[in-house]
Amino acid sequence: MPSVEETMPLKAMSREELQQSEEPSQYPATSRLFTHMSKALSIAAVCGVILVIACVFRVDKVQRSQASESMEKLWDQKDASGQCGLMEKDMDYVEYSGWGKNLDHIPDPDMCCAFCQAEPKCKSFAWVEDAGLDGCPSQCWLKGGEPSDKKPKDGVISGLPPPRQAFHIAPQEASPDQFPVRRAGMFCFSLMLPFGYEVELLAWQYAHQVSIFDCEKFAVYTNKSMEVGSGTGLFTHVVDSNLHCQVGGDSQSALNSWIFIAVWKKVLSDGYWREYPWTVKVDPDAVFLPLRARPILMQYYGEPYINNCHYGMHGPVEFFGQPAMAALNGEYEASYDGKAPKACVEELHFGLWGEDMFMDQCLRKVLQVTNGEPPALAPELMCEAHCDCPEWIWCSGDQVSFHPFKSIDSYKNCMANVFATGNIRKK
Repeated sequence: MPSVEETMPLKAMSREELQQSEEPSQYPATSRLFTHMSKALSIAAVCGVILVIACVFRVDKVQRSQASESMEKLWDQKDASGQCGLMEKDMDYVEYSGWGKNLDHIPDPDMCCAFCQAEPKCKSFAWVEDAGLDGCPSQCWLKGGEPSDKKPKDGVISGLPPPRQAFHIAPQEASPDQFPVRRAGMFCFSLMLPFGYEVELLAWQYAHQVSIFDCEKFAVYTNKSMEVGSGTGLFTHVVDSNLHCQVGGDSQSALNSWIFIAVWKKVLSDGYWREYPWTVKVDPDAVFLPLRARPILMQYYGEPYINNCHYGMHGPVEFFGQPAMAALNGEYEASYDGKAPKACVEELHFGLWGEDMFMDQCLRKVLQVTNGEPPALAPELMCEAHCDCPEWIWCSGDQVSFHPFKSIDSYKNCMANVFATGNIRKK
């Protein structure tokens, strides 16, 4: 009986993929579409939304031996998070729903299972330990039906996703006495590409009053005046930028410093930052829970800004206090045309940096807003693979944000998992 991967139409393989192995895998090495939980599940190679899932968690464990030797096993049951349902090792599930999707470079079956839970059509999954891909060689197959048959197959782990939680908006009213606006109030904003999934995602967030729309003040920025979604009444603030940039640097991320230099100019000139102690930049694909942020912001009130990762500030959510915003505003005013922070642009070599590293270096090293000391560190503000937080895929921790979720279905599934814990407020 054929399995899904034997009956599904295959994507064309590149020359490099065809040369990877003399003996083709049961699951073909498909083109470099690093998929996520969007409808297309393809990598977003656009500014500000670049994602490289942390296959590096496992790649260093892979040891390629001689052609006659097999690859070292990557996964053991003890590595599972316990979030997934049934998983069977060295077993392939056969089903005939006619629907399926494959995701390349998925480092473990637990993550494959989480992707299945986030996709409403997925009823079972198969994770292939070595699909012959460059780098992280593993592959995940999402399947539209439960198994009608099971076939033993070395290096394949199959399973069923855990039940999907019902999505509902839990009350998230903050107590003004416990979290006064003068200490924990937030102006929150997102930069949006004027096309693609970000428009739909922000429109959905606005309709449900979540993420930045649960802050005291919010704004959406892009490079043209437009309504976010259809009939929402939410219109954008216009940034003087084409929002185009290259991808590169050590992490192969968006080299978007100049884009956000233009964004921050508009944010500063709009002036909403003056009304609240905290200005928060949030990526559209970050599941952001303002109520969980408030006690942390209360604790760090008066700090210039907060580092959200032990590797350095990362871009999905960024928290800036009044001292940093005032210093940044002064540098823009000091430039001859008011379009860039003068000293930071002159003193930093940021051609291969993303905006998060530029802001961190600008504030700390050039403007000295922390007086030569490292900024306050609160890693509980963000959970993503790049900061060694594997809970991101299940949204199971008590962090303030989880990143990335690039489709409404996956975003909603993350929030449903958060609400199911009953721990909406950060302890």
